[in-house]
Order: sequence, then C-alpha cells, then structure tokens
Amino acid sequence: MNVRTGLALVALFSLLGAGCASAGTGGGGGGSGAAPQRAAGARPTPRGERLEVGIRPRDNQHTRSAELYLAQALAANDEAQKQARFRQALEAALAGIAADPQNPKSYYQAGQAYVGLNDFLGADSMLTKAEELHPVYILETEAWREQGWVAAYNKALEPLNAGNLEEALKLFEEAEALYSVRPEAQLQLGSLYSRLNRPDDAVRAFREAMRRLEETKAREMGDTATAEIWQQHWNFARISLGQVLILAQRYEEAAEYLGSLLAENPDDIEILGSLASVLSELGKADSVQALYDRLLNRPGLSERDYFNAGVGLYQIENYAMAAEAFKKAAELNPFNRDARLNLLQTHYAAENWSEVIPAAQAVLEVDPRNGTVWIILTRAFSEMGRVEEANETFRQYEAMGYEIQNLSLEPGLEGGATVRGELKNNSLAPGTPITLRFRFGGQGGREVGTLEVTVEAPEAEGVRSFTGTFRSSQTVTGYRYEVIGR
Repeated sequence: MNVRTGLALVALFSLLGAGCASAGTGGGGGGSGAAPQRAAGARPTPRGERLEVGIRPRDNQHTRSAELYLAQALAANDEAQKQARFRQALEAALAGIAADPQNPKSYYQAGQAYVGLNDFLGADSMLTKAEELHPVYILETEAWREQGWVAAYNKALEPLNAGNLEEALKLFEEAEALYSVRPEAQLQLGSLYSRLNRPDDAVRAFREAMRRLEETKAREMGDTATAEIWQQHWNFARISLGQVLILAQRYEEAAEYLGSLLAENPDDIEILGSLASVLSELGKADSVQALYDRLLNRPGLSERDYFNAGVGLYQIENYAMAAEAFKKAAELNPFNRDARLNLLQTHYAAENWSEVIPAAQAVLEVDPRNGTVWIILTRAFSEMGRVEEANETFRQYEAMGYEIQNLSLEPGLEGGATVRGELKNNSLAPGTPITLRFRFGGQGGREVGTLEVTVEAPEAEGVRSFTGTFRSSQTVTGYRYEVIGR
C-alpha cells in the first residue's frame, strides 16, 4: 500500500525568521565612492597572501565624473536624489569602460553604482571584472559586496512575507551570487527550495550554511552579542538538513545523519520522530516501533509531537497506536482539522467501522463539505448494517450539490495564515455563490480570528480554486470552517 495515501502530513519546517540583515554602518558621506565599513563577522581580509597588483587603476575624465557622482550619492539624504546620482555614476563608469576597457577603476565604480541601484547581478559582474584586472581591489570590493548582499537580503523579505516565494528565491540567489560568505541567505534558500519542491537544492543550501557556520563558530560563540544568533542558525540548519534529506527521499543518508544527531541529543523529540519516519521508509518496522515506544512514553508531548508520531505509526501500519496519537493531537487543539482527518483515515485503513463513524462525524464538524468523508461515513453505516442511516447520509451528501476538497493551510511567518482549496460543483447552478467562514485557532487551541471566503460555483462537474488570507499577528496552528451562505 501507499502508506501516505489519505494522510495530511504536517509541514516539516517553516522559513527562517524574516528579520532584516545589517552590515555595519554603511558608506560614509565624506570620501568619493568610499567603501562601506566592514561588518562584524565578515570574512577577514586575506593575510599572509600576496595579491597580485595586475593592471593599475587609471584616472580620466570618466573616472573623475563617476567619483564625484558616487560621493554625491553617498552624501544625499533624499532617496530620489541618491538614486539619480548613482545612475549618473553608472553612466560615467560605463563610458569609462567603453573608452578604456582595461581600466579596473571604471569597473569598480560601475560595481559600486550597481550596488546603490540594487542591481545585484550587475554589481557582481562589474566587481568581478575589477578584481580580475586588479586583484588588490578585493580588499575594497568585499565590503561593497556585503552591502549589496544586505540590500538584496532585505529586499527579498518583502515578497517572502507576501508569499511570493519565487521572487524571494530570485533575490536570495542574487544575494548569494554577490557575496557568498554569510550563512543567512543559504538558510533562507534551503527553506525556499524545500517549499518549492527542490529538495536536492535544499540539501546543498543547508550543508553550505552549516559549513559557513562551522567556520565562524569560534569567533561568533566567543562574543555574547552574536553567540545566541549563531546557535539559533545552527539549530535551524542541522534539523532542516535532516528533514530535506527525507524530502529528497535520500533515506539512507537521512538515517545516518539523524542517527548521529540523536546520539548527540538523546532527549531531542523532534530528531527522534524524524529518524523514526526515515526508518519506516527503509522498512525497519521493529526499529521504528522501538523509537515510538520511547517517544510516546515521554511526558509533556506537544500536539505536533503526537501528530508526527501518528504519521510514523500509520506508515508502519500500527493503526492502533497511530489512532491514539492522532486522537491526543486533536484533543490538544480543537482546530486541528488534519489530526481529525488522519484519525478517520487510520480507522478506515484498519476497517474499524465502529470507530470510523464517530471519527467521520468529528471531521464533518470542522470540514462539513468534505465529500470524501461523507462517502466514508455512508460506507461505515452500511458495513455496520445500519442501512437506513447509510441511505440518509448519502441523501444529505447529494443534497449539498457541491463539495470542498484539497484544503490546505499555510501559516504566515509573522502570524496569520493562507487557506487554499477547491469547490467541486456536483449539481448547483453555475455561478451560485458559496460563502465559507473559516475559524482559525492559535496556541493552546484558542480561536484567534475568522475569515469569510465566497466562491462561485463553476460549470457542472467543474472545479474552482479559491484562496483566502487571514492577516493577524497571532500564530495560527489550525482551522475549521462553516457554511454561512448559499
């Protein structure tokens, strides 16, 4: 059997916190095209290495003009004036390149202007050329690269928070192209690649982030101002790497990696659950059972712990323990629609018809137009010999004229959530409006707000997608809905 069929799997992890990045105090207003100050924690200037001089920079009318415009841009307080001066600096620098293609200074100035204009790939191209012609420039260009990295990173947070993952990914990749030293963008890329179904890319991103974190560990952990942030990044990367190895279906690698993490952290419930999931994929049912026995005997388990344990136990077809885990998850949060749905699916897979009936009814309390659940409830009554109830349930299902399917919830990074789904028209007149009121639950199973979504029925037997965004500073952990208008 396909052990995942019918189960609503919990999201493996969320994106890294979307706080802004910084890089020191930035460029000063005094010097012409002065490099921004080096940020604390930036890669140190190479020492003990001999950098070739290469072609020496030369001044001409174009470089002098670009130098003046760059100085004016850095000194400007008005953003429009600043951008205008950066554009003038770029025009002068490009004219300098056309007049003298081997002058590294014009490339360096063009790179600075592109940083100011937030053209991150353009900045990388020009700064790279300047470094190739005059390698000593590396001592100056790196700080500009980091400033551009900071701008790209912070710019990426806007589409990220708005749910435009592709645009956010593009900007984080541009940040990396410009300055591949700091770990934060790689952590964001790892999360985004996983969300966009690119797990192998996510594996590479998290491994690279961990490599960079390891390189800076001694320095960062020695400073009380940076130690906590370093530890947060490290914990996020190490857990996420195991999860994306699972997403990539690289189960042998995941088992070895998670096993090493569990040996280092034997009390870590999340690692234990992830390892159990991997071992179930490898068909090691006895090992999986031992891990879940160990997990479920611990006090103080969370809703998420029970939910994930239920998924793992379902995968090894231990339906009795899986049902108990999903039941506890649902009890901890009355808005956890997916826990109720998985409890129903578990009893259905076990053909435990006497338990299917109350489980299906519990799902319909929070997901009343789920056509699959109405059909399952009809069959359960039939299997129990309750023919009249089976017939009445099926009549109620047909009378609805439509069903809601493929529901999903995506919690926001800083609160709120987006709900998506489809309305399938079975017998309604096309264009009939259906209004659903979604109720969202937060920490501790308390309601944090509502959202109404109206969908017009498509043509007969057609399907229409809908999306609703609930905006709130409150964290959303679950949802339910009711029909308020037809």
